[in-house]
Amino acid sequence: MQKREKADRFAHHTMAAVGGFFGVYALMTRSATFGSSETTNLIYLVVAGLDGSAEAFLLRLGATLCYIAGIIFATLVPKWGKAGNFRYWALVIDGLACLLLAWIPGEVDPLLALFPMFFATAVQWLAYTKADGFNSATIFSTNNLRQCFAGLTEYLYEKEEEDLRRFYFYGGTLLCFHLGVVYGWICMRQWGIQSIFGCIPLLILGAYFTREADKLQKNKKN
Repeated sequence: MQKREKADRFAHHTMAAVGGFFGVYALMTRSATFGSSETTNLIYLVVAGLDGSAEAFLLRLGATLCYIAGIIFATLVPKWGKAGNFRYWALVIDGLACLLLAWIPGEVDPLLALFPMFFATAVQWLAYTKADGFNSATIFSTNNLRQCFAGLTEYLYEKEEEDLRRFYFYGGTLLCFHLGVVYGWICMRQWGIQSIFGCIPLLILGAYFTREADKLQKNKKN
């Protein structure tokens, strides 16, 4: 495996650990609200509208708009000529989200408190979309789980090495995501809401591997 591909894979897997940390932090400290995807939030948005609960509806709508804003931001910024590598923008935004989440007290409505995470995880989703030639999200696990075991099943049936490689890549992504969950849980047991600062070392490690991948890519072009 080329060094650049290896560094890129390490960056992707490290950001999967960040996704796992964000996920368990949101679920355990903010009243079982998942801050990395919109499926549950959109369902509750519809339910709030049907129930006639204006406050709940507006909170759910605000969370959705934060997520949409992150998607729009992550779509437009790479089109700017001097934006640079957008993955660094995502790392900075994740770091700022950590600072905001640590600052927001536990008494604040849990959904409102997660608004920074909704924006940041949407940006991360679009910044770290692939590695090793595979499309893969770093903020949730459903498709990674499907691809992992579809790859294993295909390999056992067809004996194609590419399917085995798919199994290993997505399996590694799942493993790193859930190691992030374990690490996040340990931090929360010690520091509660302030445990979000435990995500900063993961972001620094992600920045290191992202930088290494960029350097190797530039050397390859030269």
